[in-house]
Formats: sequence, C-alpha cells, structure tokens
Amino acid sequence: MRKVSLALGTMIATAVIAGAVLGTAQGATPKYGKCKPTGKFASMKLKTEKADTLTVGYVALAPLTYKGNTPGSVNDGSEYCLAANIAYRAGLSKIALKKVDFAQLVVGRLKGFDVAMDDIYIKPEREQKIDFSIPYGTSWSALVGRTDQPLTKEGLKDLKVAVTLGSVQQKWLDTVLHPSQSESTFDDPATMFTALRAKQVDAVLIDIPVALPAVATSDGAFKTYAQVKVGGEVGIVMPQGTPNRKAINAMVRQMQKNGTLKGLERKFYLPAYGGVDPASLPYWG
Repeated sequence: MRKVSLALGTMIATAVIAGAVLGTAQGATPKYGKCKPTGKFASMKLKTEKADTLTVGYVALAPLTYKGNTPGSVNDGSEYCLAANIAYRAGLSKIALKKVDFAQLVVGRLKGFDVAMDDIYIKPEREQKIDFSIPYGTSWSALVGRTDQPLTKEGLKDLKVAVTLGSVQQKWLDTVLHPSQSESTFDDPATMFTALRAKQVDAVLIDIPVALPAVATSDGAFKTYAQVKVGGEVGIVMPQGTPNRKAINAMVRQMQKNGTLKGLERKFYLPAYGGVDPASLPYWG
C-alpha cells in the first residue's frame, strides 16, 4: 500500500511539474526571428485576417527590409522588425508574409492582408483608395547609373530610365522631367538593376533606401550619382476602411517616442548604405 501511495505521489508530482513547464511555454512571449520588439506585449488589439497572425504585404524580399530567400525564411530586416513590433504589441504570435503587386496595392485592388510595408509613400491620390498610418519614415529618390557610363545632370533628360510601375518616380518622369525616351517600368527592384547591368537602361530611379544598398553590393559596377526630391513620407498601408488604423497609429507614435524607429534606422539602413550619407548626394532635377 505504501509503495502504491509513493508511486501515485510521484506521478502527481511529475504531472504538476510538466503542467508548470507547459504553462510557462504557453504563456511565454513569442519570438519573431532576430527582431527584439519594444513596448508591452498584448497591450493593444487588432482585428486580423487570420487568428493569432499578422499578415504583412511586401513588394520584394531584400536584405535591408525583409531578409530571407523565401517568405518563410525571412527573420530580419527593418520592415520585418517593424512588423514584429506591431505583432508584439497586438499579442500575436505569428507573422505571415504575403507578396503583393505594388501597382495593384496602391490603387486599392488587393485584399487579404492586415498591413503592407515596403517604404510606400503617402500620397493624396493613394489615400483615396487605401488607408495609411501616420508616417514612420521619410525618403527621397536616388539616380543610379553604371560606372563605365557616367551620368551628368546636363544629360538627365536624354537617359533611358528604369522605374517601378505605378511609382512616384514614374509620375515625376511623366509630369515633370519629360525625358526624350520613354521610361522602362518594372515590378521589382532586382529586375531593374539587372537591366541596368545588362545596359538595357541607362539609369535606375528608385527610393534611396533601395538604391544605396544595391550600389554598395555591386562590386563597383554602379554608382549613385544624385538624388531627386521625389518621394516624401512613408506609411503603413491598410485596406480602406480597416478597423485597425487607430491602433496602428498609436503603435507608430509609441515607437517614435521610445526610439524604436530610430533604432531600426541605425541598425539596418546606415551600415547598408556603404558609408554613403544621403545628405552628401547632389540634387538633380
């Protein structure tokens, strides 16, 4: 009888310990790759497409913004860690990345995501179709060319320029610069720089946070010749009429106040620029 009691006691004790371990695991705050969110876990609420998941739209995977070879392998990057900060504050344990077409996104033709982030400029015409958060960053555009064919300000209008389809850069070419050659449009930055290397275009006009890292990793093939005051403030995109806008804005304000956004900029952007200070680039156009 004593042996039975001892055995039963041991089983109960083991079950209690196992329950405690399981409870700790279930109650532990989630991990989001290499990101280290700030703020308070589950301090705000979001209505999401999938339970316990923040579905994030992205335009292209890149080491600076979404670091990984596939959506499932992304574990770092400025935009991914911004998403991690949102998920953390909303008490969501998972982030699901969803590739979106930029041109379709900015005219409000896409659904199935909670937020979309990829240095997307806030523009009045876009605000008629989609909802933006308050700004979380600011950026202008850079003009990138090959080092074996130097660009000049005087020759700007005669260049064959590559831009992202539906971008503010394309609008600037069409309405302000009026180049002598029609621009070439692309769906993602990688193909634009491939076309530049293959001499299919003379230059690439794209956001500075995309341009400078591409130049830094080009083994001297590319150079950032100038910047153009095209662009502005970037915001988090949400489907029009979302119930999450107020909460997302509150999160952005909190990250501005506690230095989270500045920290992401210092960690990801400055080293990726290859030592080039955007303020040192001359202004053309």
